[in-house]
Amino acid sequence: MTYHDPSLVELTLKDWQYREHKTQEWKHSRKGAIVTEIHADLLENKEIPDPFINANERDVQWVGEKDWEYYNEFLVSDNAKELAVSELVFEGLDTFATVYLNEEQILTTDNMFREYRVNVKEKLNYVGINKLRIFFKSALRTARELEQKHGKFYCFNGETSRVQVRKAQYHFGWDWGPVLITCGPYKPVKLISYNSFINDVYVKVDVGTNSKASIDIQTDVVVAKSASSLEIEVKSPDGQLITTFNTAVEKSGVVFNKLQLDEPELWFPLGHGNQSLYEFKVILEDQIVKKKVGLRRIELVQETFEEQKGSSFYFKVNNIPIYSAGSNWIPAHSLQSLLLESDYKQLLQLLVDGHQNMVRIWGGGYYENDIFYDECDRLGLLVWQDFMFACGQYPGYPEYIETVSEEVQHQLKRLRNHCSMVIYSGNNEDYQVAEQFNLDWDPEDKSGDYSATSFPARTLYENTFPALVSKYCPEIPYHPGSPWGGEGTSDPTVGDLHQWNVWHGSQEKYQDWYRLGGRFISEFGMEALPNRKTFEACITDPDELYPQSEMIDHHNKADGFERRLALYVIENIKVKGFDLDSWIYATQLMQAECLGYAYRCWRREWKGDGKRYTGGAIVWQINDCWPVTSWSIVDFFKRPKLAYYSVKRESRPVGLGMYRNEKKHTHEQAKPVSTAGPPHDYSRVDYSVDLWGVNSNTSDQPAILKVDVYEVTTGDRLHTLPDKDVVLKANSSTEFITGYAIDNDKPVVVYGRFVSKEDGSIIASAADWPQPLKYLKFPGREVKFEVKNGSVKLSSNKPVKGVEIIVERDVFLQDNGFDLFPGDEKTVIAEDLKTTDRVSIRYYEQQ
Repeated sequence: MTYHDPSLVELTLKDWQYREHKTQEWKHSRKGAIVTEIHADLLENKEIPDPFINANERDVQWVGEKDWEYYNEFLVSDNAKELAVSELVFEGLDTFATVYLNEEQILTTDNMFREYRVNVKEKLNYVGINKLRIFFKSALRTARELEQKHGKFYCFNGETSRVQVRKAQYHFGWDWGPVLITCGPYKPVKLISYNSFINDVYVKVDVGTNSKASIDIQTDVVVAKSASSLEIEVKSPDGQLITTFNTAVEKSGVVFNKLQLDEPELWFPLGHGNQSLYEFKVILEDQIVKKKVGLRRIELVQETFEEQKGSSFYFKVNNIPIYSAGSNWIPAHSLQSLLLESDYKQLLQLLVDGHQNMVRIWGGGYYENDIFYDECDRLGLLVWQDFMFACGQYPGYPEYIETVSEEVQHQLKRLRNHCSMVIYSGNNEDYQVAEQFNLDWDPEDKSGDYSATSFPARTLYENTFPALVSKYCPEIPYHPGSPWGGEGTSDPTVGDLHQWNVWHGSQEKYQDWYRLGGRFISEFGMEALPNRKTFEACITDPDELYPQSEMIDHHNKADGFERRLALYVIENIKVKGFDLDSWIYATQLMQAECLGYAYRCWRREWKGDGKRYTGGAIVWQINDCWPVTSWSIVDFFKRPKLAYYSVKRESRPVGLGMYRNEKKHTHEQAKPVSTAGPPHDYSRVDYSVDLWGVNSNTSDQPAILKVDVYEVTTGDRLHTLPDKDVVLKANSSTEFITGYAIDNDKPVVVYGRFVSKEDGSIIASAADWPQPLKYLKFPGREVKFEVKNGSVKLSSNKPVKGVEIIVERDVFLQDNGFDLFPGDEKTVIAEDLKTTDRVSIRYYEQQ
């Protein structure tokens, strides 16, 4: 074997020490930690109580007001001494840091979303220890100082000073998260020594309408000492070598290597094809960079309609229209450094298991870690990426524009090889802030420089960001904000919409979601309590485990949640008891019903070419950053709420949609009993039910439609409609029954299902119940269940609403919170379930 001196040496620093600024005692961070934050270290060393437990969050607020220091010692290897360049690379420092190497200042930072690199070749000790010290100034105090300098700006959530700093905004508190203003080296710090170095690899992919792929491998190389040889290997998704390149590199710059694939294996989102990933292996001396890249064509389609006002908003991937059913993503922990790769994998797998194909990274957290995007590529999840601006009036002075430009350039270059990325959005709800507080916003002003207005960050959203996206990843659509489009942010006919008139705003009934839709609903939601075990993990006093306790309330950050949560529960759900278990079930069932209505109503509007009136629904939100009552459908400990399953049922590839229409006989139509308004309007009401099918597959789905009508109270079957041969059209919704009249003198539930023509199995089912559910009575119900290894089998003697399977230990169930009807045996798969597990059930109005 021939030995050669290495041309690249990389050292990742770990085992940090920390201290409060100006104190003498250094303390060890978590053992072996590469990345860390001050709250995590203080907690590790028992200097603070766990801020997630009880109301301890209140007792740790002092941490964010202090200055802190981190310290590391390292040796430079003999091999590194001979190399031309030695750089300290800071992948992420949170946030206002001054860095000293051997007590010489080498860097100051003001942006946690940027990478910083410093050539320290002449500053290193090559004999003996090198000492790295990082001083972190309080971001809270600094934000307030900047606010004094630049003026007080408006915002929703958190204190107003937060908009002054390039730091994760949710650290300042949100209506679902605590106030934990942390600091530290939250991403790796590395010493990289080299003669030549690969700065960046951009696999620029152009898939034409004919599906041929042109690929340009752009390798940004630094040559500091001597000429090098750049080698590239391209492998197919099944690992077969396609081609190689070998290029002599004599100077720094971008090296271009191009190839064309006439019959490429394209990457498709979940449910529409394979997630094929090509491997690009780039080798420069001792450095190897690997990129897994999917080949695909992305389009944001905004075409005008013939029959409705406005224009569409949906995505095409490889010429296939994609209905986006998904969730918003917030940071999965208040202390990001404590997240493991397994946390990301498990949460994203929950999206996949829930038939969701899109995830929106909300603009008040982070540009996520690499593992997030890698998993989305692998799983077929489309990514909507906000830039990190949320619910605020942000500055626009030159220094701010400069640091944000560097931030966005870095992030675009980091993320642009990910095939899952389908859109960049300039901000979250900043245009709504402009509307609410009457900021200067003239849509006719296209100057691009708005620094002199009261909405200065518009320069970023409409000038800086689109130019950077066009330069660094031109194949990805750019959207100025979310929501955005049409005549203001609430226009349902153009662009995307945040529909918060259920819960917030006018607090509409959720049964009316159908008239609250838009072209693409990128936020909507409903609160519910988490699992009882989640409360038991964060509340130590058993006497506090009741719905109105101080600790339960502390773990709900939504303003006015008592009124709003009670409003929606009391309007809809009969609460048999006010103990914690009953209240958890009531809120979760209500949330499940609410979100199910939304997905069902809006997906109906995916009516095929030229009539794709709604292009997607993205619920707020999939996850939590701590144990809390929130709008999440999966709680902090990854325990699905009942709403997770209702969203899953409505998002399955083939589904049955139902809606109950109400026609009131006013005095123009028939003589009323009373002419008084609500609640004294006794006009006769007629009800009818519509049934339709949805099919996201690219081929038609034949089926038999079966419909039964039951009287709820007695459980008797009143009618059975004749079986109907149907075909669910590919990639659209298909109407089957419109205006089926039902009895308005008694409560009836309509139960429909599509069954296979081949074997009679149920392909999809749904039920339409009288509203509100609180008026219904369910006497004489009996639900039988049998636990087996890997499944639970259930049946009922009469129609039953909201059956929940409860397993003492955490086991993932493939379905839950479902309805049961006589004659159907329901089998719920739970792969980890054992016959020895303690299993119970509960259901709505259980006797």
